[in-house]
Formats: sequence, C-alpha cells, structure tokens
Amino acid sequence: MPARHCVLVADLAEMEKAFQLPLSVYVEEFLERPSPGDRLREYAELAFANAQQIQTLRKADRQTMVMARNLQAAGQGANTELHQHLRDAAGDYARTRTTSQFKWMLHAFTASGRPWIQEAVCAAGREWVEDALNLLFTQRAFASSPEEAQEYKAARELLLKLVGPFAVKEAGRDVDDPQPAGEDAFRWLPREDGVTHLRVATADMLPLAARTLAALDLSEAGFAGADRPADPRFQGIVRTNVGRLRSFLQAPMTSPAVLSFIGA
Repeated sequence: MPARHCVLVADLAEMEKAFQLPLSVYVEEFLERPSPGDRLREYAELAFANAQQIQTLRKADRQTMVMARNLQAAGQGANTELHQHLRDAAGDYARTRTTSQFKWMLHAFTASGRPWIQEAVCAAGREWVEDALNLLFTQRAFASSPEEAQEYKAARELLLKLVGPFAVKEAGRDVDDPQPAGEDAFRWLPREDGVTHLRVATADMLPLAARTLAALDLSEAGFAGADRPADPRFQGIVRTNVGRLRSFLQAPMTSPAVLSFIGA
C-alpha cells in the first residue's frame, strides 16, 4: 500500500501565537460553526476527536477511516477528554495528540485559511520524491565548492524527510529517514501512534534547500540524464510537487518549517 504523505509549510512564530489561545476558540470555530459539508469539520472532528464523532465521519474517505479505526483500537479519544481540555492553550493540547490527530489539527488550520500554514503536497505514493532525489543526485551530488556541497546536503535531507521510514531508491540504494523528530526541532511534539510518522525540517536548512530545488533541471533532458522513466504525466507530477514545495519555501516567514506526515 503506498505511503500517504502530507507536507505542510508553516511559520512557527505565527503558530506560537495561534497555539497560545484556548482550545475552546478552535473547537467553536472548527466544530460548531463550519459551513455544511465543509472538509474543515471533518478535519476538526478527527483532530479533536472522540469515538462518537469518528463514527459519524463519511466512510467515503477510506484512508481517514482506516487511521481513525487504528486510533480507536488503541483506546484514543475518550468522550470526556475534550471537555477537560477546553481551557488549555491549544499548544498544550497539541502535545497530548497522536501524530495522526495532530496532522488533522493542522489540516483544520489550513482549511480555515490561516496564512501561516500551507499544504504543499498531500498525496499517496512517494515515487515523485524518488525521482526528485535522483535528479538531485545526478545534478548536484558532485559539488565543485563547499557552498554547493552544503546546498546539496540540505536539499537531500529535506527530500528524505518527505519519505520518513519508507525507503526509496537513490542511485540504486535504499535510503530513508529513520529518525523521528525531537523536541529540539519542534516544541509541540505529539505522541507517535505508529499510523502516521512525523518529520520536521527547520529554518537553518530551508533556504539552502529552496535554492537547490530552484536550480534543478526538471526538463525531459534532466529526467533522461538521471535515468528516470520517460513518462510525461509522471514528470509533470514531479515538476508540480517540487515547484509547489519550492514556492512555499520562498514565501516570507519569520521562522519557517516543513512538517512532513507520512502514513503507512
């Protein structure tokens, strides 16, 4: 089954302000006053979920329901829990979530139009990341200066954070990012639930990675040079996803970060 990955680009300085507000503010906005049929409510029901709310989600979203059932099987989401936390700062509540619920919580913020967080990529399959890694390897791995070597390292590390513990092929070798995020990288760490894995890339590496991704040759010749399949449709997906990620990384932010949620 393809690993589903959602890549969010956020300004941690603005997230800090949002997470200082009481949880009740977001429960009221996301759960009690969304427009009918809005995806915002579905995200919020899972982010602030109790077992009864999860059961009422539309079953058409099979991927979400699989994750929801896993959470229920693990005993998460007691009906009394949300009431106990309504006066908590949203950031304090976020630390009590599982990685899956925290992802849905952030999706609720994106669906509500908050400018400090954007969904760069959210798709099943990691083949496009594999192609991007191989393009990067072919074009930039053999750097001619220390500065270029640092840029290559930053871009490669960022791309690996998009696949997490699910290996892809780079120059014929299996590569992945086995190390979960730590509190030094992200202060609102949720609990690992084994369903969704979190990786975090912070401001120190992102300008270098953005500059390197902007210089990648994504033409047909570039793909051919990296010995990638000649598939115009798939090459278009790679261009779109790399382009979106690059553009969000170049947006003005005080403290940018890339949050990558990878689901089994």
